[in-house]
Amino acid sequence: MRAEPKGKSMDSPIMPLLAQILEVQRLFRDKVIEELPLPARKARINNYILECERILFSPRLFREIGVRLATLLASHNPGTDFLPLISNLEDSILEALAVTVQDCLEPDLVLAMEIAVNELRLQKLCPLDPQVLAGFFLAALVPFYTAFAQQQMLDLADWQRGWCPVCGQYPVNGYNRPVDGRRILGCWMCETEWTYSRMVCPVCSSSRQDGQLLLTLVGDCQRRIQVCDDCGYYLKITDCTQASAGCDLQLENAATVFLDILAQRKGYRPASHPHIYDETVK
Repeated sequence: MRAEPKGKSMDSPIMPLLAQILEVQRLFRDKVIEELPLPARKARINNYILECERILFSPRLFREIGVRLATLLASHNPGTDFLPLISNLEDSILEALAVTVQDCLEPDLVLAMEIAVNELRLQKLCPLDPQVLAGFFLAALVPFYTAFAQQQMLDLADWQRGWCPVCGQYPVNGYNRPVDGRRILGCWMCETEWTYSRMVCPVCSSSRQDGQLLLTLVGDCQRRIQVCDDCGYYLKITDCTQASAGCDLQLENAATVFLDILAQRKGYRPASHPHIYDETVK
C-alpha cells in the first residue's frame, strides 16, 4: 500500500460535461432498443460476442445523437463545432463509418475509429484534429453498443477474462461489491459488467501476489488505483463493500479523472486501452 498526498480538489472539473454526455448516450440507448430491438436469445460467447456479430445501426439515429452531442459540446467549447459536419454527412457515409469500425482488424475501438476516419477521409471535411473527430464519432456510436449489450441474455458466471464479453474492450475501472467484496469490472464502451479476481491483472493475467500494487489518496478510503507491476497498466477501483449497492461505473470514471492524472504522472498506463501502448497484448 502506497499513500499519496491528498489533492486540492477531489472533483473533476469536466464531470458535469461528461455526466451530460452520458445522459444523452443513455437516452438514445433506450431509443435504439425501442426502434432496433434484437430477438431474444441466449448469447454464445467464445472470445467476445461482437467479434462475430454486428450491432444494429441507424444513420438517422446516429445523426440525431451526433447533433445532440455537438450542441452540448459547443455550449461548453464554442471552438469545437461538429454540427455542420454531422448535419450534412450522407447516410451512406455514416453506414460506411459504422461498418469500417466493426470490420477493422484493430480490436481497440478508439484506434479502430481513428482508422475509419482516416480511410473515409472524414478529416478532410472538418478543420478539427482527426483524433478529436474520431472521439466525437465514437461517442455517438456508444448508444448502439450499449443497446446491443443490454439486450444480451448473458451468463457470465464462468467468464474469467480481462476484456468485455460483449465488445472485447478492456475495463477502465471497477468496484468491490457489497456483501462479498468481489471485484466487478466494467466496460467503458458498452457498460457490460463482470466479476474478475481481485488479485489478477486483466491485461497480462499476472497473478503474482506482490505484483498487484495499490495507490491511495490520503483522506479517500473508497477510491484507489490498482497497478500491475508486471505490465504497468492500472485500474481505478471503488470500494463499495460498505455500501447498500454498487456504483455507476461510467459516472465514477468521470468523477475520478484525478486518479488517472496521478497514475499517468507516475508512468502507469490505463488498462482500458492496452493496444494503444502495446500492439502485442491479446
